[in-house]
Amino acid sequence: MKRSATTEGRLNPGIALVLLETLREVDTPQDVLEDESFRISLPRRLGLSDVIDRQMRRYVDMRRRRQQLEASEFLDLLRLVARRPDARRVFEAAGARLGSDYAARMPRAAGLARRWAPVALRWWSLMRHLRRVAAALSPGSAIHADPREASLSLDGCLTAAADDSGSACEIVTSAFLACLEGLGDGGEVHHPACESRGNEVCRWAVDRPH
Repeated sequence: MKRSATTEGRLNPGIALVLLETLREVDTPQDVLEDESFRISLPRRLGLSDVIDRQMRRYVDMRRRRQQLEASEFLDLLRLVARRPDARRVFEAAGARLGSDYAARMPRAAGLARRWAPVALRWWSLMRHLRRVAAALSPGSAIHADPREASLSLDGCLTAAADDSGSACEIVTSAFLACLEGLGDGGEVHHPACESRGNEVCRWAVDRPH
């Protein structure tokens, strides 16, 4: 049985904005005639709707004002996307963008220091960064990082509450993977336990960098 998410806390509206931007990109036709208004001529798609457009503008304004988004509202957005047949594709693409953006914000000097650091120190630094990514995506969760097991667990995971398939957790998996790649650490990211499948916590296992 799926556990209830902890919807306390707030998050950066830029995270919700990235998810909606990804949704819009997925729903935008690849080939559009210059003189054709595809919003009218094609069947309405969620990512191109006026409702999504208004929400995107609202999140941009919130980010500009440095306001935070309630976790419960982000959960509603995750649930909206999770109902789509291509939900995993949307979550994976959004997670990849978020993880890459997070890694890119690291100061260049800090990034160079990581690359020359001993393996043990580099791994500790990596787990710290992944913990921050997890906290950004699921602010109300209790997070436990275990460098010895190369894993990170979330109790009360927000993304796991989006639907019974756990598709929204792909945003976390992809964000972790993109963060690894952006920080110069190879490896794979696995999601062996998920609260949506009845597990006690959501758990991600990461291959150790070499």
